[in-house]
Amino acid sequence: MTKTFPFCNSSIRLGYRVRDLIWRLTLTEKILLLVNNAAPVPRLGITRYEWWSEALHGVSNTGPGVKFGGNFPGATSFPQVITTASSWNVTLWELIGQACDPGTITIG
Repeated sequence: MTKTFPFCNSSIRLGYRVRDLIWRLTLTEKILLLVNNAAPVPRLGITRYEWWSEALHGVSNTGPGVKFGGNFPGATSFPQVITTASSWNVTLWELIGQACDPGTITIG
């Protein structure tokens, strides 16, 4: 079903695809996609996704909520993303991804 939408066609210019997707979304759907735990839009084939858990600083399962202070058991931490990105070191990013992979699989 979704493969027929222009926004899914990678051979079309990106700007057109973006406009097509935005045009198809209702105002409510657009608002629900602005939060870190974005709601699904089944009629367009968009599944629920979480963009806050991108592992920019590693992977940690410290329970519900955000805790600002104290130790985090099992936490992995990497340098600030802007610092890592400014290195232009693709191998470094691959190594960070490999380090996050086992933790992500374990946490689910």
